[in-house]
Amino acid sequence: MALAAEDVARSLRGSWRLMSQGAKALPELDLSSEGFLRSYGAAVLTVPAMVAVLAAERTMSGLPNSEGLFHSTPLVIAVLVSQVAAFLCVPALLIALAPPLLRSPALSGFIIAWNWTEILAASLLAVPAAVHAIGWSTPTIATMHWLAFAAIVAKLRYATAKATLGAERGVALMIVCASFLGQLGVARLLGLWGF
Repeated sequence: MALAAEDVARSLRGSWRLMSQGAKALPELDLSSEGFLRSYGAAVLTVPAMVAVLAAERTMSGLPNSEGLFHSTPLVIAVLVSQVAAFLCVPALLIALAPPLLRSPALSGFIIAWNWTEILAASLLAVPAAVHAIGWSTPTIATMHWLAFAAIVAKLRYATAKATLGAERGVALMIVCASFLGQLGVARLLGLWGF
């Protein structure tokens, strides 16, 4: 299940192209069972994004980053759990709401594409977090930056749902809304600001 740089680049490119090419971009993703496992292994690629989010969350909590990013273990765990939830919440919700999807090959394709899309989403949403953490934005401006990047993430998630599940527009929009509500809900439960 090793991740080759070429596979990573092709999968990330394919996920990004879902926005412009729809299902035509799916062949760029490895939709095999190995690709399924590999897409979860690729979650390690979100570590740099999590570091940026951790720094921003420390800033929002009034904790100076000069003390060391990993000084607050509960905060580190909260950021980690929040990131894991971003990968798992929507597929779990889909399975809970539509159990017949478990027998559909479209579900594994959706999960693979979703996982790669979440790597892109984490990277995009880490940008406003990093800008805030280094002191280049106030909380209000950071929120505006987050909303701007979240719009791109929403388009990515929408395209993923449409391309892999063949979802109608309304269903794809509900999946996007559920993903953001779940992401922010988990963050708030964990006491995070929600970068």
